Amino acid sequence: MRRTEKLHVMRILKTAGSLLVLLVIALVLAAHSQTPQSAIPGLRLYVLDGGTIITNHPEGFGLTREQVKNSNFSCAVYLILHPRGTLLFDTGLGDRYFGRAFNESPLGDRPDPPSTAGFVLVTKTLKSQLEQIGYPPSKINYLAFSHPHDDHIGNANDFAGATFLVHQGDYDMMFGPNVQVNPAYAALKNSKTKMIEGDYDVFGDGTVVLLFTPGHTPGHQSLYVKLPKTGPVVLSGDLYHYPEDLKLDSMPDREKAPGITEASRKKLQAFLAKTGAQLWIGHDINFFSRQKHTPQYYD
Repeated sequence: MRRTEKLHVMRILKTAGSLLVLLVIALVLAAHSQTPQSAIPGLRLYVLDGGTIITNHPEGFGLTREQVKNSNFSCAVYLILHPRGTLLFDTGLGDRYFGRAFNESPLGDRPDPPSTAGFVLVTKTLKSQLEQIGYPPSKINYLAFSHPHDDHIGNANDFAGATFLVHQGDYDMMFGPNVQVNPAYAALKNSKTKMIEGDYDVFGDGTVVLLFTPGHTPGHQSLYVKLPKTGPVVLSGDLYHYPEDLKLDSMPDREKAPGITEASRKKLQAFLAKTGAQLWIGHDINFFSRQKHTPQYYD
């Protein structure tokens, strides 16, 4: 091989070597940039059992016993795993009820419950369900309630280390002037708190969005989760209590006159039509019994 040919080959090898080095660097940088995402294998939604309300009083929600197939309420809790963090939506009735007979456990621990009261049954603790999948309270980055009623905030204090996402109206219900603070969420007073307005994109990429749906409470919110395989779903909190609400447009009497719940339902129905999302009613005990529960998940 002549000297000029040798030089040409050496230049080719040198160029190829440089390209190889650049390729290796690019692969290393790409792998490094994806490290947070690889820590959680994609977007997941876990459905956890927050307990059951035993009740025979659908009249409180604008329905008759004849209209409702099952008047008992499931109290679903949802854990969302995202590459940028974790969100717990609602916290159930409270692990303190675990092992107690439901007929001795009126909702809200009322000392003299009326005949129309709901009673609480908790057969597994929320903490044990979270620990089973490796997400104890210390690994929860964000906490949000659909609203701060007893059946949604029962384990709230366990998650005081998370960032609390809440609308001002509900925060004022919880901690406003002259409010007797519920001991079940008293620790959140000292939590890192983010006041949100309107709809709020939790992780900034449109896959997990808190939807402002006031009416049941001033700051009531639903949750949209855009799952890659299951497809988009909306967790509607107490915007609906029973599946019959969808057909009969029923709601508690106190929510009818202001028209706020009605407006929020119209907003959500338009959103469902636009996105093609499934509607999951957390209190629909028949639907809840058919869902996949922890440690299974939706992705």
